[in-house]
Amino acid sequence: MFPEYRPYYYIDLNAENSNTYHSENGNDSEAVFVSDDGDAVFEIPGRDVTVKISAENFSGISTVRQTTTVTNKGREPVVVDALSAIYQCGIGAGLPVTEDRFVIHYAHTAWQGEAQWRHETMGALGLYRTFNHGSHTNVSFSSTGTWTTSRYLPVVMVEDTLLGKTWVFTSESGSGWTVDISLRGDGENVTLAVFVSAEYETNDGWYTILAPRESYTSCAATCSYVDGGFEEAVGELARYYREAFKSCGTDFKTGVPPLCFNDYMNCIWALPTRKKSLPLIDAAAEAGAEYYVMDAGWFGNSRDWSASLGDWEINEALFGEEGLTGIFRYIESKGMKPGIWFEIESSSARSEFVKNNPGAVLKRHGKNIGGDTVFVDFRTQKVWDHIGAAIDRLYSMGVRFIKNDYNRTSGIGIDPRDAASEPAPPIRKDDNGFIEYGRDRSPAENLAEYVKCFRAFIDAVREKYPDLVIENCGSGAMRSDMGTLAHFHLQSVSDQEDFRMMPSIVSGSEAAMPPERCGIWAYPYPSPIYDRMTFERAPEFTERYADGREISYNMVTGLMGLMYLSGRIDRADENGMKLIKEACEIYKKNRAVVARSVPVYPQGTFDMTDGGIVSFGLLSKEKGKLLLACWKQDDTGDGVSLDLAKYGDSFEIGLVYPHIEGVDASAEGTKVNVSLPGPCSAAYVELTLKEENADGDDSGGGQRA
Repeated sequence: MFPEYRPYYYIDLNAENSNTYHSENGNDSEAVFVSDDGDAVFEIPGRDVTVKISAENFSGISTVRQTTTVTNKGREPVVVDALSAIYQCGIGAGLPVTEDRFVIHYAHTAWQGEAQWRHETMGALGLYRTFNHGSHTNVSFSSTGTWTTSRYLPVVMVEDTLLGKTWVFTSESGSGWTVDISLRGDGENVTLAVFVSAEYETNDGWYTILAPRESYTSCAATCSYVDGGFEEAVGELARYYREAFKSCGTDFKTGVPPLCFNDYMNCIWALPTRKKSLPLIDAAAEAGAEYYVMDAGWFGNSRDWSASLGDWEINEALFGEEGLTGIFRYIESKGMKPGIWFEIESSSARSEFVKNNPGAVLKRHGKNIGGDTVFVDFRTQKVWDHIGAAIDRLYSMGVRFIKNDYNRTSGIGIDPRDAASEPAPPIRKDDNGFIEYGRDRSPAENLAEYVKCFRAFIDAVREKYPDLVIENCGSGAMRSDMGTLAHFHLQSVSDQEDFRMMPSIVSGSEAAMPPERCGIWAYPYPSPIYDRMTFERAPEFTERYADGREISYNMVTGLMGLMYLSGRIDRADENGMKLIKEACEIYKKNRAVVARSVPVYPQGTFDMTDGGIVSFGLLSKEKGKLLLACWKQDDTGDGVSLDLAKYGDSFEIGLVYPHIEGVDASAEGTKVNVSLPGPCSAAYVELTLKEENADGDDSGGGQRA
């Protein structure tokens, strides 16, 4: 487990510390440890506060999930402007801390460019020793507002190459967060310290003022400590997520949510009609989809459906005499369940709901946030009732899947809840009254309250409708922190429209979320967005994909997590549909393996623009399988030879997809050779570990510390 584990904290009170680094704090030398009855509690003499560190452990893994609570024990208000969720000191103690000893693993992320990992030495990131006044160098990774993963993933790993160990830190905040790595000490006596928190004044201007006897608890964060490097750390995270998900009601029969077809991406692009939908429903059923999800464009009274976003009135004129209900009945007649797109938190400023309820909208400086598209306030009962009624109506029509989108961020904070609005259940004190929020609160603290209320609403919907699957989408994965995903069944991985970019995004994303929750667009027969108004069902479109390479490339990507099918598959020829159906059958066969696997990177992580042949795998020693994907990005080479000794002693080829001339695989001991015929080709290889390797340890090649 953790070396010489001690519960540390970092706290700033009453603006006493104006530093921008975290190298001089920790457990105050005068702090008194007063309790260890399940929690570590410290009293800080002269400050009239106590700090309680609550840690949750999980069976069989090293991960600790932690929160920190500060309580004002005095008679005067106390301003808290920094409070760690986790503060781990002393990393590297006992051996020289050099600039190349530690490698920091972190991921840039952006809309259509998610989860691009970097692996840099401590020195390359600007962490270096100074001299006898203490080392003040640090590096921070952070995100602001409610797009929690729009700049970096909230997962940072610190690999100690000297000891062969890796520390892993994650934030589960639903708003601004920071992971800060700093050097502490002076001269030769320096160590690393890692601060993880959402409660920090540089995060959206957060602070809180505690009245006497009042407490505040930080967001949750996690810390893990494993033998090995990046791959072993990723495996530990996957195991942690599955342990944490046990109480989240996500245990489908296969361990993976159902196979869905969604009509948006490279398909009809939020312009549904009965004429467009019926052929796609037929094709989705033939392919083997279990749910058919209609994306945006189903609501409103005109083609400018964005003007009525938030009223959620069905535009029945789009769907013929039987309306949208008739479409749902047709989906069911094909053996699938209907789904629908929603953007639960958003509304047009021109909607009837906003016009009639101006106090039910998020504001900053007294002004509605977002311009023409605003955010409804889940701290109010009115919003709970309005959105709840819309979901009730759709559920009664047969909807069993909601794709919840989130296409903008709140920004750095919000105003307090409208005082005239009835509070939502999560912030009610009891049946006799409500919590009084008249005290000074920072915009970021208001935002944190909002996030808790929204998550509580999703939990309430799931409790009411246990068979309703809810996807978390945020312009792809702009809000894919695990604190949010814990309330949903699956996470959209990206809105990337170029299928050649998807393998990097998928493999990078699964380092930070469990593969079976990672919703991957697979869109054979892609129709680009600029053709959405003029798309023609011409033979030339189908013939463009006749060789099957781009079709199978898409399907191979989808097989490496939770497949989310789209594209104009209603235009598939016989061979194209055969390739799609075969991949869907493989997906259903192997999704239980995916749910017990950990990601592996035979060639390391790779970027969206990398050429050559790249690879990614899902390893389940419990199931005795390694699911390997190889993608050929350009004309470089005819294939790749991979030494997979890290994952087993020998392998046998199970199946190879697709059945296209030039695609093949062979295995000899630990070496696997994959042949690919040309650019934009891919292969999915099911490898069986020899029986002696199927030992039930899905560690991804390393052991837990």
